[in-house]
Amino acid sequence: MRHFTLFRVAAPCGIMLFPFQCNRCSDWYNCQVLLGTITINSGCDMTANLTSKGLVPKILTVDDDSMINEFYGAVLSSEYEVFSATSGAEAINACQMVPPDLILLDVDMPGMNGYETCRKLRELTTVPIVFATLHTGIEEHLKAFDAGGDDIMTKPLSPEILLRKVALAIKLKHVQEKLKEEKESLQKQAKEFLSSIDDSRVLLHFIRASFTCRSYEELADHLVKALQEYEVRGSIAIRHDGTCAYKTTHGEATALEISILEKSQSMGKVFQFQKNFVVNQDQVSILVPDMPVDEKRSGRVQDNIVLLAEAAADLCENVHMRVMSMQRAESMQVAMFEATKVAESIRNKQVQMLMDVRVLLHDLTGKVEQSYSILDTTQDQERTISGAMNDSVQLILDELAIGNQINEQLMALVNSLRGGEKQGDVDLF
Repeated sequence: MRHFTLFRVAAPCGIMLFPFQCNRCSDWYNCQVLLGTITINSGCDMTANLTSKGLVPKILTVDDDSMINEFYGAVLSSEYEVFSATSGAEAINACQMVPPDLILLDVDMPGMNGYETCRKLRELTTVPIVFATLHTGIEEHLKAFDAGGDDIMTKPLSPEILLRKVALAIKLKHVQEKLKEEKESLQKQAKEFLSSIDDSRVLLHFIRASFTCRSYEELADHLVKALQEYEVRGSIAIRHDGTCAYKTTHGEATALEISILEKSQSMGKVFQFQKNFVVNQDQVSILVPDMPVDEKRSGRVQDNIVLLAEAAADLCENVHMRVMSMQRAESMQVAMFEATKVAESIRNKQVQMLMDVRVLLHDLTGKVEQSYSILDTTQDQERTISGAMNDSVQLILDELAIGNQINEQLMALVNSLRGGEKQGDVDLF
């Protein structure tokens, strides 16, 4: 607590100024207060947090009366860093050189008055501006707010009220700044969250699109497209069956890129040299030659590339199984074609055999009947021979009827095999 002894003196323009002396340090100050002894708090609760952290708020006082500026300094200097200006132009220059946390602004100043000064200051800063004026009318006070002021005090000023208003305005300023910082932090977190969702969407889209790939070339194309969606420049290598497919986001892979991809296989799953970042899996390698400088962005890219490489490696197994299934399907189609030809050949031979047997039986019957005249057989003998012959022929024809059933079964088998041919490729996986 500071204790001041006050002495009343007369000042120009009817303003009553009071020189006062500190009872402890014996320093003299000028103060515009009422007659008597007052107490000024030097440890205001509203600024204690700031001063305890070593952050001394800066206050710009603007008044054409230097004694008023001295009064501000005397009252406020124990809690704040105070610097002054005696005109609107000086205030604008001072504000540009040393940005304050609060501005105390007089209204009635020669040249640029307080209202005009406030409007120009508002083009430079958003800090609280508190007017000090002799005017008590509502119209003048409204002008102060319309000009961009945050508060107004009426002269003569009370040191205690001045301290509290200043502390409240600065506290409000820092609260607003903190809210602004929190808002920006939340916006940044929301942006990062949305970016994370976008990254997940790219990975999910790559997996869905690549799940039905029938070749490693097709998988490589999807992998390059995913890198493009991540907005990174890169090259990829997919190894299979003793060969390697190279693709890039920017055209044909250069000899240097291919060399880096080949040599980096023995350097572990994740390898980084300067701005080059490489991820290796058993069958997949991804090279990003120009990693972002920003640490967070670089970390995101690394995570995305690692996940992408792992997914691509798993999908290589899927492609391998599909390739094997298509090879098996092709073999089955060849076998079906050959089986169709064999079955059709057997059927044709069976039909021909049945026709030949019938012809032979007919010829045999005719020859036997012709032989009757040569052998000079009796009618009874002829009937006996013909009966035996007919019985045997009938037995043969009955057996041939079974052959017709076999022929029909062969025909059904041929039609079934031909139907399988018309269905096209058979996907077994």
